[in-house]
Amino acid sequence: MTRRALGEGPPAEAGIWVADTLGELGLFYSATGTAFVGGSLVPHGGQNPLEPARLGCAVAVGPHVRNFAEPVAALAAAGALAQVDDADALARWVDDMLCDPGRRQAMGEAGMAAARQHEDLPRQVAEMLLSLLPPAA
Repeated sequence: MTRRALGEGPPAEAGIWVADTLGELGLFYSATGTAFVGGSLVPHGGQNPLEPARLGCAVAVGPHVRNFAEPVAALAAAGALAQVDDADALARWVDDMLCDPGRRQAMGEAGMAAARQHEDLPRQVAEMLLSLLPPAA
């Protein structure tokens, strides 16, 4: 296993390259069809699963997702997200995704559709905030 944050490149042989740098995950999500969203196998609370879902990835998370409970529930209900309990279950899920590209693609498409349901939210929030301001003089 090698880590991007340590300046290490992808493993020379088969292996895992951990993408743990800020601002680059979209690049990695776009290059792969699967993503494990970290901070969720330990009681950290998880990270945002909508990021890889928007880019068509099948997504897996661990059991500790309190920081993103609503998006996790929405993606799981859409069939776009799997919850794994530990590293062994994660390894089995990755193997399933690699061996069944049709399932991986279906999960990715379901994730994109689920994420699109809320794509207008930033505009709605901005409009609500602007409505609270006094009229311009």
